Amino acid sequence: MTTKRKESEKRDVLFRDQLITAADLENFKTDMLEAIQKMIKSDQGLPAKKWLKSSEVRKMLDISPGKLHMLRASRTLAFMRLGGIIYYDREDIIKMFENNKTPVSKN
Repeated sequence: MTTKRKESEKRDVLFRDQLITAADLENFKTDMLEAIQKMIKSDQGLPAKKWLKSSEVRKMLDISPGKLHMLRASRTLAFMRLGGIIYYDREDIIKMFENNKTPVSKN
């Protein structure tokens, strides 16, 4: 490590009796906002709710209504019907991807 980096790390260590300045709080705020923005971007605008309607699932997976029907009919994707609306659990969609993942071959 360079000496400049070591000095920077020494300054970043917090002590119990250390005072926090307004600049420290501004830096913290900036870091937190950047972290939140990264989390939002990594979610790619997907709805954060637990139960998704068919149109939301089709948009999320970029599939046709027929393909979604095939996933239901083959019991690949669990669903729940309330009245005339079909709902899907977000966790079931993630599990479907995990269960159908093709392992990488090791050479």
